[in-house]
Amino acid sequence: MIPGCGRGHSSQKATWRGMGLPRWKRDLFPKLNAATSVHPIHQLPVELLQKIFTCLAEPRLPDHDPFLQIYPEWIAITYVCRHWRAVALNHHSLWGIITPNLSLTWLKVLMARSAPAQVDVELRVGHVSLKRMCLCVDDAIALLSGCTRMRSFRLLGSRGDVCAVLDTLRNTTSIHSLSLSLWEPGPPVFLPEDLFGGQAPIRHIHFTADRCIVAPRWLLRGITHFTSGEQIPLLDLVDALRQMPALVQFALQHCRTHWEDIDAPREPLIEMPHLRDFSVHADSPRYFTLLNQRLALPRGAKRRLELRTLAVAGWQRWLRWFTALLPTIEAANGLQHVYLSGGAREGTFRMWTGDMATAYEDAELFFEVYWYGSPATSMDQQRLTSPIFHLGGLCDLLGATKRGRRLVLEGDLATTRSELPALCWWRLLERLPAVEKLELHANVVKALYAAWEEVGAPAVLPALQQIQFVPADAAMTIVEPRPFVAPTRKGIISRIVPSKVARSPNSPANAIVSVVPSSNGTDDALPSAVRIHDERSLEGLITLLHRT
Repeated sequence: MIPGCGRGHSSQKATWRGMGLPRWKRDLFPKLNAATSVHPIHQLPVELLQKIFTCLAEPRLPDHDPFLQIYPEWIAITYVCRHWRAVALNHHSLWGIITPNLSLTWLKVLMARSAPAQVDVELRVGHVSLKRMCLCVDDAIALLSGCTRMRSFRLLGSRGDVCAVLDTLRNTTSIHSLSLSLWEPGPPVFLPEDLFGGQAPIRHIHFTADRCIVAPRWLLRGITHFTSGEQIPLLDLVDALRQMPALVQFALQHCRTHWEDIDAPREPLIEMPHLRDFSVHADSPRYFTLLNQRLALPRGAKRRLELRTLAVAGWQRWLRWFTALLPTIEAANGLQHVYLSGGAREGTFRMWTGDMATAYEDAELFFEVYWYGSPATSMDQQRLTSPIFHLGGLCDLLGATKRGRRLVLEGDLATTRSELPALCWWRLLERLPAVEKLELHANVVKALYAAWEEVGAPAVLPALQQIQFVPADAAMTIVEPRPFVAPTRKGIISRIVPSKVARSPNSPANAIVSVVPSSNGTDDALPSAVRIHDERSLEGLITLLHRT
């Protein structure tokens, strides 16, 4: 019996056993079959059922279990009732998602039943002994032979196997997205000049390889989204970008090839009139800086630099690259937002440009450092520590000391209080004297108070005007900048805010700021007098910040 085509209730149980469905699912479908035809679900229009089936058939997210079953997980809907079966069998695009780990039989069924709709194909090719995870090269070639309906194509495997499959794809197709991932080292890979008939309208490319993948010029000319996970030399990447005048989004991921300024000329600059999103994920700012110096981006384009590191003794090894970034930072009016989350062993530090309401996703320039598995104390020989102990110096290097107006502190209570010494907080806050708005998550408030009690640190944040408190059980807090009379000057606020802090003319002598926690994040739901959603959180915060 062909998969997905069984008829009659007598054959369903055997089919379900062969598919490996759990018992509770097998027991469910006979009950649905027994339901009367007047059930509301049977009155749904065919078009709506098709949309529901399409959502059910969407591939899993990357963080889910990658080892899928040898049959499509959604196939059970074809055994619910005759009406659903007919709708599914005649919905051709439902069968057009080819995912890895499907058996060869199912791959053929999906390819046949999807016609004439376009298909999204993802294949892993490899040796026959690995065909539970990988498809034999000959089977992959036979499956794709003559196919002109591919909308997207992702091919993963060893260098030789991937090239063998690509060499057979000569038919013209309307493919829009191409993703290639090579698993083994070797020389650069040159794609055939007549790949997909030499005229495929490809717009999205994602290449991952130990070296570089060289595509024909005609293919690059219309690319709008390009992601490179290649270990590609700077000159080769620059040459490729020159062939992409329509590029809208570019990302360089995890490149470790050694680049130097002399590897590629700076002039003439590569004109990128349509590029709106330029991002680099790497273990050094070198890659972002060298590319940024060679690209002419339009006004308003977003630049993103995301670093991954384990431990540092300081920022001297990157001083050259950070210094070269300063003109770009100043052109975007400086890094005005500072964000810290996590502790010594794992954490994230972000800085970005924009006004007080700008989210980091919308910033013209965004910078992030992420560390994981970092040592909480200094290593004896190299004196390396977690980057969290050197964030104050980083603020100095990138100009956040003068421009940073908003500070967000978020972290896990266990790691924050147990791993961070009190001086860590003081060294960071003293480097941010321009901060006007401070956002504190509940767990950080306690850690910060304990740090100030332990160290007896002097006042910092002289420009602070507003504090926003984010309770642990609330999605968002709404802060109203009205004066609040502190019951005492011995709490954390008096430690952080000097007595000379600027106040409005109508504020009481001891006015600092009002903090109003709320789980309602919509401004239109709030009247002029902001509602207090959680009075206990407010009282607890005041007691903590202003206790005697």
